[in-house]
Amino acid sequence: MTIEQRASDFLASLDEHQSIFTDVPQDRLLADARAADARQENGTPLSPLDGKFIAVKANIDVQGLGSHAGSRLYHPEPAQSDAPIVALLRAAGLIVIGHTNMSEFAFSGLGINPHFGTPPNALRRSLVPGGSSSGSATAVALGLADLALGTDTSGSVRIPAACQGIVGFRPTMGRYDDAGIFPLAPSLDTPGPLARHVEQVQLLDNLLAEDRAPGQCRKRIICLDDKALADYAPDIVAMYRKVVAQLADSGFDLEFRTIRSFARVNELFHTHGTLVGAEAYRLLKKVVQTDHTGLDPRVRERLSHSAAISDENTRALLAARQVVIQEFEAELDGGMLLYPTLLSRPPTIQSVIRDPAAFARENAHILSASMKAAFLNAPTISLPVGSRTPGYSLSLTSSAAGDKDLLKTAGWLEPTLQAV
Repeated sequence: MTIEQRASDFLASLDEHQSIFTDVPQDRLLADARAADARQENGTPLSPLDGKFIAVKANIDVQGLGSHAGSRLYHPEPAQSDAPIVALLRAAGLIVIGHTNMSEFAFSGLGINPHFGTPPNALRRSLVPGGSSSGSATAVALGLADLALGTDTSGSVRIPAACQGIVGFRPTMGRYDDAGIFPLAPSLDTPGPLARHVEQVQLLDNLLAEDRAPGQCRKRIICLDDKALADYAPDIVAMYRKVVAQLADSGFDLEFRTIRSFARVNELFHTHGTLVGAEAYRLLKKVVQTDHTGLDPRVRERLSHSAAISDENTRALLAARQVVIQEFEAELDGGMLLYPTLLSRPPTIQSVIRDPAAFARENAHILSASMKAAFLNAPTISLPVGSRTPGYSLSLTSSAAGDKDLLKTAGWLEPTLQAV
């Protein structure tokens, strides 16, 4: 099949995928597909990813599309140019197939959106897709896109990847250019890719970071001990232990302990509130205070709750963050941390949309593990385990700036995890 034919088939199927894509540049998509076909025929591809389809979260600028961030309240003019990360990918021959749906303002880990519809979970339609990069994950998991761009503030790339059996990567902050992206919490926001395999993420990282260093596989893996696993569901723990047993037989050097830095982050959040909540409220304060009826009430409730986080508490969080990042790096001491991405399998859509208390509880639950790595500025990749069961995912984390070694190690881990 030619790339142009694939593009035509995708456009013909859009009525079936209205909750996944919020806007598609149809004419440019077809033109870019024809150009990619010509390069393939001439043997002049622009990169190993030339001609691949990439979906882009609706808070990232794509020329000609409005970056509404999943909200009906925000009516931006069509972007005059691509965000720099999108421009880099176009220059490498990737084909942008459209803006993907997301949690409103990226402020939910469940992926629910009452305005544009909730993207389906590709593995089980009754379950939440994970958020906030819900549409990006669904597009990859269904094979509509080869890769996708999302954003990750507290887990918004890794969580939907875990819910839908694909790979999601949060890089060290600053590794990718974040210009042209609608912010949520600037101290935590970063773009990140989603794909079906680690190799695709590695190739995308080469382009986005303009860094083609090979990286080094780290064989020393720190695993959670029984105490650290106490909050995880029994089936998640069983899955984790099965993987760990396989890794022990595969030549990896495993250590088992509780990560004190993770516990310290929990203490900081309990004492001061969350950094994401504090910064998101300050950015979206007018939206909440104006009492817009078009705002998702679940998003309003979370933002309103964050109004109680004082400037003093925010400053305390930022100051403590730098100390805890250093402590975490010392704890890892050149190793990498492996742990379940989610505490339990994702909940059903119906259970969280009919009960505000259940939504709040499940949203906090699904974000619990991933928020810590974001606060610690720790690059993290979530990897599916076994035959793509929703929620069966492990996260591999390194200290800041260890991205290349992290991706290299993830590539070595991937076959073992798939075989479990």
